[in-house]
Amino acid sequence: MANPDPTQMTSVAARVAALCDVIQEHRRTGTAISGRRAAAISAMVVDDAAATAAEGRPRACRRKRRMANARGYKQEGRRVGQGERGVVVRARHRATGQAVAVKSLHRRSGGSCAADVLSEACFTAAGGGHPSLVAFRTVARAPGTTDYSIVMDYVGPSLRAVMADRGGRPFPEAVARRVMRQLLAGAEAMHRHGVVHRDIKPDNILVGDGGGAVKICNYGVAKSVAEKNPPQAFAGTMAYMAPEVLVKNADHDTLADVWSLGCVMVEILTGKPPFAVAAKDEDDEAKQLFKIFDVLGVPCKRAWQALKPQVHDDKVQVWRARQLRDRHGSSRNRLRELVSEENLSGDGFQVLKGLLTCDPEKRLTAAAALQCPWFTDNVDDAVASERTTAVTMIAAVVSNPWSLATSFVRRALGLLQ
Repeated sequence: MANPDPTQMTSVAARVAALCDVIQEHRRTGTAISGRRAAAISAMVVDDAAATAAEGRPRACRRKRRMANARGYKQEGRRVGQGERGVVVRARHRATGQAVAVKSLHRRSGGSCAADVLSEACFTAAGGGHPSLVAFRTVARAPGTTDYSIVMDYVGPSLRAVMADRGGRPFPEAVARRVMRQLLAGAEAMHRHGVVHRDIKPDNILVGDGGGAVKICNYGVAKSVAEKNPPQAFAGTMAYMAPEVLVKNADHDTLADVWSLGCVMVEILTGKPPFAVAAKDEDDEAKQLFKIFDVLGVPCKRAWQALKPQVHDDKVQVWRARQLRDRHGSSRNRLRELVSEENLSGDGFQVLKGLLTCDPEKRLTAAAALQCPWFTDNVDDAVASERTTAVTMIAAVVSNPWSLATSFVRRALGLLQ
């Protein structure tokens, strides 16, 4: 299945791109977004993007919603997430009692974050309530201020937190298949609307409390393939960046997310990201690129040019010559050494290899990956109602890791039989 064509985007993609272009224009000119303008954009996000994505068509009659009042939400407990750009807290809507997650962004140089909040809200809303994407609720504003927040459904802890509570122990293949099926379905929904997340990693995947679905969250560096003025080319977390992002190809698209999902899949199965570099090299894209090529092989000249590289062309020529010499003319792919046959079947490895392909022209799309035998020939989800699901077991480990450890192993082994 081909990647989405920007000229044939859905109405969701066109609407999101138009809103993002408006926001980008404010950034470009340095013009502050007034409270009235922010409220108008927020109304368009809620009524147009979210409704269109959820229903597949624009609403015939739109009721313009006012921006929510931040005082309508009461914070509960500690922060549930924190990053370089902002913090997420669990809260409850005072009127309805609904549990939500409220994300507030850090101010930049003492100014307003309105543009960043509204941009992220656009991409979150574009998910349209897909079960594998965190659901957008509204944009809230603290009265009399320029402090804006994004309100979403509360889901649960991050996959990263779940992994940490397990001490880095890998999950069985049956669990990996269930999780990857959901993540790829969520990515396919995003990509159908022309949204590139650009930072998929365990930190940005939520596991439902009490055994809910896994959901992709945090669209802080997302972009639309239909935007006229997309944001900077280099964004995301380096250990999960696709080769085309590392070589600063500004035209990278939804296939960059597919690569990131491949990295997540390896981490689920092994407990470690596949292309992690030393801490001192975490900000060095050349060393990150070399780590990838050391495992997958340096691309041939045609595949290298398919990445549309803007940097490191001279280094790659040296790496290619050295690798061919050291491996006696072979650029052997060593991915199977990272994930053994004991941990992943041949059908599963077919999916993984398709996701972690350096050449974007040969990489699987999310939709194509879901059609692989690893998913279509397995009926483990059909018996989920009869047994505790894999996601339930994942979430249970967070709340009670020791008392449920034996049950987890027993049930996981049962699913593999």
